[in-house]
Amino acid sequence: MIINAETLELATLADRAFDVCVVGTGPAGLSMARSLARQGKTVALMEGGGRDITFESEEIYEGDIVGADYWPLTSCRKRFLGGSSNCWSGVCRELDEVDFAPKPYDTPSGWPIGAADLQPYAAETDAILTLPAAGGALRCAFGEDAAPLRPIELRYTGNARLGPRFAAELAADQRITLHINANLVDLELDDRLQAVRAAVFRSFERPEPFEIRAKAYVLCLGGLENPRFLLNADRQVAGGIGNAHGLVGRYFNEHPHQEIGRVLLASPLRNREVYAPLPSFMADREILNFALLLIPDVRQLALPNEIARTIVCQTSFTERLAAAVHGKRFKCTEGGIGAYLAQWQEPETMLTAKVDMMAEQALNPSSRVRLGQETDRFGLRRIELDWRFSEIDYRTVQTAAMTFGRLLAEHDIGRLQLNPWLTNGEGVFPGPDEARVGGPHHMCTTRMSDSPRQGVVDRNCRIHGMDNLYLGGSSVFGSGGFANPTYTIVQLALRLADHLASEVA
Repeated sequence: MIINAETLELATLADRAFDVCVVGTGPAGLSMARSLARQGKTVALMEGGGRDITFESEEIYEGDIVGADYWPLTSCRKRFLGGSSNCWSGVCRELDEVDFAPKPYDTPSGWPIGAADLQPYAAETDAILTLPAAGGALRCAFGEDAAPLRPIELRYTGNARLGPRFAAELAADQRITLHINANLVDLELDDRLQAVRAAVFRSFERPEPFEIRAKAYVLCLGGLENPRFLLNADRQVAGGIGNAHGLVGRYFNEHPHQEIGRVLLASPLRNREVYAPLPSFMADREILNFALLLIPDVRQLALPNEIARTIVCQTSFTERLAAAVHGKRFKCTEGGIGAYLAQWQEPETMLTAKVDMMAEQALNPSSRVRLGQETDRFGLRRIELDWRFSEIDYRTVQTAAMTFGRLLAEHDIGRLQLNPWLTNGEGVFPGPDEARVGGPHHMCTTRMSDSPRQGVVDRNCRIHGMDNLYLGGSSVFGSGGFANPTYTIVQLALRLADHLASEVA
């Protein structure tokens, strides 16, 4: 059933206790609640927003960027039924086995679990995300004999928005009580400060808070909001719940997404190809995981824009003038009148392509989510996002680009022209005005580790030192790999649901 917290009859909660309280209705929260209900458990599923997007809910996500340039924090996630699946492109891939293993040159990378622990949930994850079957063996354009890159497959869902898809099911399920417009504002701990006694919520309009009681609690608020809430939960625990070793919010991880250059092809390329490094190549070069997408030029360009681009990009002066007038830079590494005319050619004659890259990021304790001084309407301090890179991040991108260019030339596939930011020696990624900077994927801020001195949650996603408080979503990733996190988020949620089903029996 679905209940609007604005009109909730508080007396109905007075003597009620659920098996599990799940906070957040993104891919993690929805997957977990459905699995728990299917296993006979009662679930209070709590959503801070409504069934559709509203300004008052999105405003809660405001915060400051104090590190590397990034998007406004209200534009890269969504706060209503379905969570950030509402702005997800639908790209899916499981993490590689190597992503779970520690890398000695990226401390404290690695997970306390492996890919085999998540594999039992692959089929159900495929069903939840309505994914096509894997395509089978892929041909490697660089040959099969010791090439450092291997072809990989990305899958795509046509049903990325999970809220509308599952709304009717949630309304009909008697074991799930979905509360919308229910904003988590506090957790009430027991006298030992080791278990949650109640979760405290407020709606937007009514002043009085209300409590949800359950045997176990799972926060699935997202990679930025999980640490934000825990740091704000300092009424009973100095420094915030789960933060005994100062790790809540640290190791903020993204997937740098950049266009690295353009390729003049020796023969037409009809479909995109995707390549990733062999683990042996990563270890030999001491780099992180990545994917390179070779994308043929089949685009829809507008003539006025491309005329302007061609004129503006002739000189550095006019480029600067255009930036002042238009408030943004024209991207001069692609497009123009020539590209506009070329797009009308038949695909068989297209001999140019671009190369996009999505990369793993090193674990850097200085890259973090912390609290600023401004507060939201519920009195919780807002985020300051301090995103930082490490030398290995630049080395990974540069090694990938140079290796890919060499292989393209050696196998007479084409010639790669690198974008200037990779060759100017500055070691700085382009900002959001010039390129896509990241997934946006928010990971590792409450990372999983067997030791409380290296992470916030254990291998079952339970916060170290707490009896019944768990976290879901990509904030618990031990390290990020390069793949879009949604697939792994759902696998982890289903695994945690099975664990909780036995714990609250």
